[in-house]
Amino acid sequence: MPDPSFPPSMNRKIFELALPVETVSAYLLCCALAQEGQPVGRQNLLAVWNAAPAALDTALAELQARNILARLETGTAGEPEFRPQPATAWRGP
Repeated sequence: MPDPSFPPSMNRKIFELALPVETVSAYLLCCALAQEGQPVGRQNLLAVWNAAPAALDTALAELQARNILARLETGTAGEPEFRPQPATAWRGP
């Protein structure tokens, strides 16, 4: 069941930031998992990611650096999870 405390589905502003394709793809996957009420962790992302794991790690790092994703220290699978942030919290490069 979706968590109502998450921001609404993905924000189209992501397409205006001139981010690499992999970074935008990672954001979209994070939003999809969050909207479905699934944990947004690396293992769940890798299950639907179609590029190299290192590319996912790079994308997640950039999304965190811009505060597009917040890292949650306690994940359900013993790994960090992420939470999409509202666009008002995002930072520039």
